[in-house]
Amino acid sequence: MMRFGVAMVALVGLGSCVTTDLAIPSDQYDRRTAAEMFSAGFEGIADYYVDAIPTDAIALGALSGITTLDPSVHYAHRGDRLIVTVNGRPIAEFVAPSADDVPRWAMLTSAAIDAGRTASKPIHDATPEQIYQVAFESALRKLDRFSRYLCTEEARSARASRNGYTGVGITIVEREGHVYVTSVFEYSPAAEAGVEAGDRIVAIEGEPAEGLTVAEVANRLRGLIGSHVLVAFDRSGEPVSANLERRPVIETTVHTRRLDNVGYIHISGFNRDTASSLETEFEALQRSAPSPLLGLILDLRQNRGGQLTQAVRVSDLFIDRGTILATQGRHPSSIQHFEAHDPNATNLPMVVLIDSGSASAAEIVAAALQDAGRALVIGARSYGKGTVQKIVDMPNRGELILTWARMHAPSGYRLSRFGVFPSICTAEGNTDLETVVQGLRDGRLQSGEAVHRRRAADSLDEASQEVLLAWCKGNHPPSDDDLDTRIAHRLLDDRDLFRQAFNASYIALSDRPEIKH
Repeated sequence: MMRFGVAMVALVGLGSCVTTDLAIPSDQYDRRTAAEMFSAGFEGIADYYVDAIPTDAIALGALSGITTLDPSVHYAHRGDRLIVTVNGRPIAEFVAPSADDVPRWAMLTSAAIDAGRTASKPIHDATPEQIYQVAFESALRKLDRFSRYLCTEEARSARASRNGYTGVGITIVEREGHVYVTSVFEYSPAAEAGVEAGDRIVAIEGEPAEGLTVAEVANRLRGLIGSHVLVAFDRSGEPVSANLERRPVIETTVHTRRLDNVGYIHISGFNRDTASSLETEFEALQRSAPSPLLGLILDLRQNRGGQLTQAVRVSDLFIDRGTILATQGRHPSSIQHFEAHDPNATNLPMVVLIDSGSASAAEIVAAALQDAGRALVIGARSYGKGTVQKIVDMPNRGELILTWARMHAPSGYRLSRFGVFPSICTAEGNTDLETVVQGLRDGRLQSGEAVHRRRAADSLDEASQEVLLAWCKGNHPPSDDDLDTRIAHRLLDDRDLFRQAFNASYIALSDRPEIKH
């Protein structure tokens, strides 16, 4: 039985599978290769998934996925037998192993699929990747909504997002048979050459790009470090060409600017460079004008997460001591406490902006800064992902993403389902800047009420929880000049008003003295 590597992240993106020459070694189903695939997946679930799930349930779930290729084929587990039928007629019978015998269930799953292939043209004609896709998607329905299978192409894209890749620094999308640039990474070869979002890729190295898939275009743009690729674009009817050097590229996730005497920091995601980029950008922000910064706005809206370790490092830049995060799962290694240990952490007053698109690693940072008494949180209730995923590397270079731990805020509550509540909600009713400011001044707006409501959420009955889940939901695209940012800016400018709102919502860690700004 082969054993494959694992890694830990908080969130990876979803995409669509595109079969390329690298996706699978063969377009023919091979029972032994399939058994290795199922063994890697079943073993990963048995070892790492947050809850114990019998292997037989996972295997039978995988086989039920095969029936989506041909509903006339059916797999039934009866006593100690697995029976394969076509239109109700038995065509094969196997001895079923014990419930948690991973190797034998992997081999049996592979053999049962092969039996179905002998009697079903749709299953026989399916590629190995199509079989793995439907099998694992069905099997993982037994788990939570964040556990999923990534085919080879999706996994490669996810790895590039987490760790970077050698390319030219653009994201692309296919529309009506043409591939367009959707964004250009800062400081990338494409940015240096003047490539713009909206440019249509016409040719690569003189070969027309029309009709190519996104994966095929991406493959042609990537290559050896230091090599060049000539790309022709159409920009609103005007031809543009660029000779782009291929370099290690990782998406820029930290964007900063100065709003008078307040620093604005937008973090769009958490990849391997986020924390170090934030340190660099923050130092530059402090040097950007002769007057010192009076406060910080950390915008985490629509941030879907990323690497857990990066979220912890980012939190540590703003918290000098105390708990940042606790994780709890079934595997012993999933039980962890992450502590702040940076005595030089900045003590500038802070506001964190979140919305219902803030998830996972973004929730770690928001909860840590709120619970540590370092920031006032404004916006809408966060997504409520609250789980940590582990990556199981599959033999076909795909990935199995498995939830292996639940995350707990420093004050003890679970981040899952309810997420982080803002101290000041801007997603309810017709809120404007002056209404919020006046409400804080005269006491009509109690910024601590939402925080207390969140702490009690897990103890409420189901009906009350549903009401709470409907409260303060909203998607607010990140901006340095919208209502949330203007409220944050006003509070940081008005120190007395900030202190009033902050103290009302502040929940200290048990060993921290009250903090006064």
